[in-house]
Amino acid sequence: MPPAHLSDTYPIAKETLDSLFSYPDNFGIVRRELTVAHCSAVLYYAEALSDTAVTERILAFCKGSADTPMPETAEAFCAENISYAETEISDDPAALHTAVMTGCLLLLCACYPTRGILIKARNIPSRGIEEPEHDKVLRGAHVGFVEVLPRNCAMIRRQLPTPSLMMKCIPVGSVTRTNVVLCYLRGQADETYLAYLEQKLSQIHTDSLCMGTQSLAECLVKKRVWNPFPRFRYTERPDAAAASLCEGSIIVLVDGAPQAMILPVSVFSFLQETNDFYLAPFTATYLRIVRLLSYLLSLYLTPLWYALATFKPALPGWLSFLTQTEESTVPILMQFLLIEVAVDMLKLASLNTPSALSNSLSVIGGLILGEFAIEVGWFMPETILYMAIVSITHFTQHNYELGYAFKYVRVAMLCLTALCGFWGILLGTVLLLVLLITAPTPEDKQRYFYPLIPFDGPALTSLFIRRRKELP
Repeated sequence: MPPAHLSDTYPIAKETLDSLFSYPDNFGIVRRELTVAHCSAVLYYAEALSDTAVTERILAFCKGSADTPMPETAEAFCAENISYAETEISDDPAALHTAVMTGCLLLLCACYPTRGILIKARNIPSRGIEEPEHDKVLRGAHVGFVEVLPRNCAMIRRQLPTPSLMMKCIPVGSVTRTNVVLCYLRGQADETYLAYLEQKLSQIHTDSLCMGTQSLAECLVKKRVWNPFPRFRYTERPDAAAASLCEGSIIVLVDGAPQAMILPVSVFSFLQETNDFYLAPFTATYLRIVRLLSYLLSLYLTPLWYALATFKPALPGWLSFLTQTEESTVPILMQFLLIEVAVDMLKLASLNTPSALSNSLSVIGGLILGEFAIEVGWFMPETILYMAIVSITHFTQHNYELGYAFKYVRVAMLCLTALCGFWGILLGTVLLLVLLITAPTPEDKQRYFYPLIPFDGPALTSLFIRRRKELP
């Protein structure tokens, strides 16, 4: 464990920092011995994380400071000689180490051995702010969040240049010390919920948040892991995050993650997508209805057809085309379960296939293998058709976790239908409601059905009907 404070003796203080940075055995840590106005000094920084231009300016100043008088305090030295905008002074070795590992320059002078001068000249490598692949829009800004937290905060501030926009930073993780930022609009967000969320973040005891928002989500909601429904909404777009803030939501940004978490969340909020707000109200409303119908098809299409095809006396004459056209050696339930697994295998194969070959893989997997499976008698054409429709509905769902939650409920409903007939569909619907009601949220309150429970008529209507922007 490092000491709580730097020593008042310069050689010991420098030795403490050398030990903390594991210099010279730690690759990428640079230490430069300097002389500032006839006073010994040492400069520490992490290679490729600091701004090279600022580092050169610091070195040039040190070489030309022979006639510069040294002030009595480190604070006065920074005020008189450091022209960079962001500086900080600390005597905590652990804080100094964390700052250097995140891109700061550390200057330790023999005149002030207990005071480490931090110059926040960060230049963290990052990609461009191109539009996210999974959240594209036909119109609007074609930008997205990146893995650098300050840039994400800046993009939200650019969207909302208002004094009511607040951002609170909370470090999480004893090893990584990952910065988590709570963004909200004063007067719009629920202050009680905000205070609860801030307290919960400060009470997280974990080593790291290496997996970004997913690690944080697992720390915020630790119980009922068997419930597959998503507890959070995510967006990779600054404009969508800004719009959520204006609606009273709270945005959580995690350093190293190119997504923003939107809180609180309800199951009905997944009916909306960013594209809806860049289209005319009538078209956006139609797409929301189509999206809702795709959810229902994803859940009920295969169980309902299985019940109708299996229990033929219950099938009316005008629905006779739904009966199976040919017999198969493999039971229908087994066919559906095999195709469910096969679809996921194709998804995994596409993720691990080079982009130049992914289209060919889709053709081979979707057409050739399906045709051969029908010819050898493994599957019927009907099961291939209905599972293809279900797969299409899966891609209409913006949230990946919600699609798999529907998948698990659909499989359970198929098994219940095989056991109980049409009653199995009813039991599956009850299972769906139980999962939705018991889905835990970070605030430990059952708000997953809002605005249905508690009922809020205008808010519920706005989820299904895209209204025009009201003028004051």
